[in-house]
Amino acid sequence: MIRKDFIEAEIQKLAQVLAKILGLKNDGNVDEGIEVAFETLNESFGLSREDLEQASVEDFQNQLASKSYTPEKLNLMAQLMFETVYPFQEVDETFLILHKTAAVINLLETVHHQQSFENLARREQITTFLNNRQYE
Repeated sequence: MIRKDFIEAEIQKLAQVLAKILGLKNDGNVDEGIEVAFETLNESFGLSREDLEQASVEDFQNQLASKSYTPEKLNLMAQLMFETVYPFQEVDETFLILHKTAAVINLLETVHHQQSFENLARREQITTFLNNRQYE
């Protein structure tokens, strides 16, 4: 029971950080919001900016497989990863992070059988950007 309470508290904390990131971006502080997202991924998931921007998608998927994240935590990871590159720029780091974000969403759908309208919309934005190198 203590572990469940700890996990729920951790997820709540991450949700609050995500709300802060979105608030910063909405207020025009996009760079600060992106930096907070990278810091949170590093602190909460052990994913450094360098890992996200340089490691292969396969290495990332192997790292995910070795961890036992809850679906809720994976969902927050995908949201944070998406926010590190949104608005999208046509640079290699963005493409790599988007492929990794899509991998997390795929893991949620295939292993944990969870879908959400948010993740479906993110997947569509990711797919459109990667296929067309542009987004709306």
